[in-house]
Amino acid sequence: MSKFLIKELGEYKPNSFNSLNLNKLKEFVIVPYFIDWYRSRESNKIYPLFVQEIESLNPTFFRLPGFVGRNPFFDHTQVKFFIAYNDGRPAGRVMSFIDYNYNEKYNDRFGWFGLFESIENKDLALMLLDRAVDYLKKNGCRKIIGPAKFNAGGEIGLLIDGFENKPYFLEPYNAPYYKDIFEEYGLVKENDWYSVVTDSIISRDYMDRVERVLLKISNKDHKTLNEIKIRNVNFQDYRNEIKIIKELYNTIWNSENHPQQVRMTDAEFNLQALGIKAISIEDLIFIIEKDDVPIGISVNLPDINEVIEDFDSKWLHIPSKHFFNLRDLSRDIKIFNLIQKKLKTDGFTRLRILLLGIKKEFRKAGIESKVFFKINKDAVNLGFKYASGSQLADINLDIINPIFRLGKVAFTWRVYGLDI
Repeated sequence: MSKFLIKELGEYKPNSFNSLNLNKLKEFVIVPYFIDWYRSRESNKIYPLFVQEIESLNPTFFRLPGFVGRNPFFDHTQVKFFIAYNDGRPAGRVMSFIDYNYNEKYNDRFGWFGLFESIENKDLALMLLDRAVDYLKKNGCRKIIGPAKFNAGGEIGLLIDGFENKPYFLEPYNAPYYKDIFEEYGLVKENDWYSVVTDSIISRDYMDRVERVLLKISNKDHKTLNEIKIRNVNFQDYRNEIKIIKELYNTIWNSENHPQQVRMTDAEFNLQALGIKAISIEDLIFIIEKDDVPIGISVNLPDINEVIEDFDSKWLHIPSKHFFNLRDLSRDIKIFNLIQKKLKTDGFTRLRILLLGIKKEFRKAGIESKVFFKINKDAVNLGFKYASGSQLADINLDIINPIFRLGKVAFTWRVYGLDI
């Protein structure tokens, strides 16, 4: 008979003592390797880099220069990590967290859960959810939202449809039986998020129509559209360009079209920007301007999951729970070097449309179509054949309406809520 044990890895609260360390975070990060469904033929699971995932979950002030820093998200967030064991073998995990900035924005007391994983055992899965919910109850939360890492600015939602597709970089992917577990627990739908995938064949007809429409508008001297300039980001002026992108992001993404969103602090944005810069192509990051004034951004990244998937198909080991494990660190270093090599040779074929946003007052002037046309043309010239636009909120019709015409829905993620 199986014996389940749920272990508390540790708790972090800003400005207080904590017992977390990199080994405990590594133990949490590797749990998905023990979920049997991810090794099945039906699964398209792609595991992140260990160092990347540990850094994103690291609330401590321990830093390993060149490898792991601290996530400044935890300047305003408390978190607790749980791991489940089945006869001593990792069998599940979940984290509970309270984002003070989010609660201040919405003037309420919300709690979150995320990074849920469980073997296919309903009793264990429900026990994990109980522990996550109990922690949030004890800390005064009146409603629970999730799953997420850590809000709509990160990876959000439970995958409920599209398991046959391969996830792009930063697209959540989980086992299909989680949905039934969540709903049996009493979690109810808050909203859905989508990804739309396209290739040069699917989108060609649409892009041809866009080109004809743009030419027609231009010939009629449509003032607003003709005044729009789409330029590449200039990494030589990195500090000023990041400032522009950050201001646009916080303005645009904190509108009514983006649920579960909260403003990023300067420290949070700077950390994410450095990570994006390390795997980006300058020719695929755009700033949209009108009369030389920035009004929108489009950040598009090579899908590094191409490299991770290829490398891991030959890397058949169960990782160590210890951070300083040479084999695991070697995996990350080798993958990162392969990514850099592929960036220099235009070797990527899949594009992740990470951010695309335009200030509200300019969204009805055909600008989105002009941006899509620019992305498509430049990406094709660089050898990209496929693209994924995600994660798109179901209420964000300004983006959903045009991008749904580019391709087909590949993934649907659901955010759940629970009043307590």
